[in-house]
Amino acid sequence: MAVNELSYDDIKLTFDIEEESIESEDSLIFQKRIELALKKLTEVSSYDHNLFISGDLSRDDKFTIVNILKNLSKNGDKLWDYCYVNNFKNPKQPKIIKLKPGDGKEFKRLMDDLVDYLVKSVPNVFESKEYEERIQTVIKHYDEQYKKLYDELQKKANELEFVVKFSQMGVVINPVVAGRVITERDFANLSDEMKKEIENRRKELEKHIEEFLDKTRQLDKEKQDKLKKINDEMSLFIVSPKIDEIKKRFSYNNDVSDYLDDVEDYTLKNIAIFLPQKNQGFPFFQVPNRYTEYRVNLFVDNSKTNNTPVIYDENPTYYNLFGKLEKQAYFGAFITDFTHIIAGSIHKANGGYLVVDAINLLINPGVWDTLKKSLLSRKSIIEEFTEKYGIIASETLKPQPVELDLKVVVIGDAFLYELLYEYDNDFKKLFKIKTDFDYAIPKKESITTKYIAKIDEYCKKKQLKKPDISGYEALLKYSCRLADDRKKLWAYMDDVFDIVKEAQVIAKSDKLSYSDIKLAIDEKKFLRDLIKEKLFEMIDDGQIIIDLKGKKIGEINGLSVIQFGDFSFGRPNKIVARTYIGKDGIVNIERESKLSGRIFDKASHIIAGYINSTYGYNKTLSFSASLSFEQSYSMIEGDSASVAEVLAILSSLAGVGLKQNLAVTGSINQNGVVQPIGGLNEKIEGFFEVCKLTGNLEGSGVVLPSKNLNNLILNDEVEDAVKKGIFHLYAIDTIDDAIEIFTDIKAGKLLKKGFEKDSFHYLVDRRLKKINEMIKAENQG
Repeated sequence: MAVNELSYDDIKLTFDIEEESIESEDSLIFQKRIELALKKLTEVSSYDHNLFISGDLSRDDKFTIVNILKNLSKNGDKLWDYCYVNNFKNPKQPKIIKLKPGDGKEFKRLMDDLVDYLVKSVPNVFESKEYEERIQTVIKHYDEQYKKLYDELQKKANELEFVVKFSQMGVVINPVVAGRVITERDFANLSDEMKKEIENRRKELEKHIEEFLDKTRQLDKEKQDKLKKINDEMSLFIVSPKIDEIKKRFSYNNDVSDYLDDVEDYTLKNIAIFLPQKNQGFPFFQVPNRYTEYRVNLFVDNSKTNNTPVIYDENPTYYNLFGKLEKQAYFGAFITDFTHIIAGSIHKANGGYLVVDAINLLINPGVWDTLKKSLLSRKSIIEEFTEKYGIIASETLKPQPVELDLKVVVIGDAFLYELLYEYDNDFKKLFKIKTDFDYAIPKKESITTKYIAKIDEYCKKKQLKKPDISGYEALLKYSCRLADDRKKLWAYMDDVFDIVKEAQVIAKSDKLSYSDIKLAIDEKKFLRDLIKEKLFEMIDDGQIIIDLKGKKIGEINGLSVIQFGDFSFGRPNKIVARTYIGKDGIVNIERESKLSGRIFDKASHIIAGYINSTYGYNKTLSFSASLSFEQSYSMIEGDSASVAEVLAILSSLAGVGLKQNLAVTGSINQNGVVQPIGGLNEKIEGFFEVCKLTGNLEGSGVVLPSKNLNNLILNDEVEDAVKKGIFHLYAIDTIDDAIEIFTDIKAGKLLKKGFEKDSFHYLVDRRLKKINEMIKAENQG
């Protein structure tokens, strides 16, 4: 079987980049699922078809989603202005009024004009000469009536020989005897006959006094009615025409008409509040704002909103999202009124779309629960957070709820979606559209062009130096590396933008070159690779034993990846296998020591399956093998060392040495087919660096699965070493390919009587037969 060594042409990465500038589109690059989901969101009118986008989108991507939604729904036919107004019947429960866009501002202005008009007009009318004359005419008329009744009463009192006086204490009646007003003492000295006569006359007088009082009360009522009528006529003359004007302006809205009826009724009853107040006292004892009850709180103003509102709330706290009741400090107390009801993002997005991050919804107290309730009830209740959850019960306003008609787009991690879907029944009911952000997009010419345009647009917006053609090539290669695919680009462009920003301080010219971008990437790695440096120093010093020369039986260099946050690197691991007579089969020391994960353990069983199926065609396999990762003291997981483990075991059985200047990565199935693995580039570069550091680079190389060829995006130094023939890469499809590369011996095919003579498999098979014979002989003996 021919060895498939990769050439420089096989691994180099090329890009077709046009020099002319391309306009950036306000869209996501090749995110067809998200585009379809947003389209469905705008077309399905049902309130429960909200959208969850799974993925770590950048801030720019989120604003792009906002713009896509705006473009998909331009009509804005659900737009309204919302105003909170005083509830004259119950001031603690302000009313909400919904108006056409722009009418809210006009309504507020007209109500402010009404107050200004009343402040000026009421004093002018009620302090006018005409008003005074009408009032005085009524007062004069009734004063005359009072006097007439009083004179008649005094005349009757004289006839009955009494003196009648009126005071704050009431009516005082004193009898007159012999032309003289007598006192209580004088009255006591009178004869009984005289006393009786006086009492009889008093009773008759009291009837006249009662009649007098009844008539004066009636006169007072008539007087007050007439004065009120004059005041009402004057008030109506001032108030009604102005109210009617406002009603006419908003004739389409019954809520405005009902509210203005309450305003008119309240004003007519309280017209005196617009008159100058006498004896006002000290100014600082006055209420902060006069005539607040007439004001309009323009809660949501859509006068300048031409299209459907789309709001991205970056900080959805409870009050930012659902509004609040602001309070003012006043003489040591906090007061509020309906003019201090502040709208939240959910109200500003009403009639449109609200975009929020899932993690922020969940970490801010009370936000997720309140959002669900608001969407399910289609109403937003503005209330204090402490009151909502019963923490502090205080007297406050209870504004009328706002009717909601909006959709919500939640952007978050796939893990959060799984949690919510599994444990939150309301989430299932409300978010019936779900899609994912594709982190890797095809490296087609049209998409690459758009990708470059995005970078170009970013540089323009941030006023940064732009890359030249070579700089774009370096960025695209970096993007492919992030996507871990030669045919894909990394969709999370923030990572690419970071390199552009960091290269600004490196570039000496007005454009970013290939070397500028490369140096920025190298510096980014250098800042994170201290652990790798220390580990490789230990290898160079011989503290970690890695053999890179000659051949050794049962020993091979496997490759692993170590990850720290967003930084990962590859390192070689010495894998050693020892075989001997026994019936234990393959004993994996890592597994027995409980230093391996489930995938690693599964791979161990697959290795056993491969060996048993390959060599157990005509016999029962009886042998023991111990397998270990030397100088490994932490948990091992994954199956990418399967090929290396098989080679080590078979080498020990065959007694054939394996090349130590090569390392191998790849997993296998039970048929010996090599399967792709992850972290390929880091593994190759890690082994390359170790070989270079120890002076063993010439002739070294890595054996890798051929199905991983699309993942090969190596750094320039490794590519150059391959080009010069210093470092080698071998692609394999089966374990037999690896055998031939590591041993220079033909793997061998299984014939009717066994494996081809003198082939590698023949040597393994012969050893296994000898072990079987020795075990049988021992058992018989």
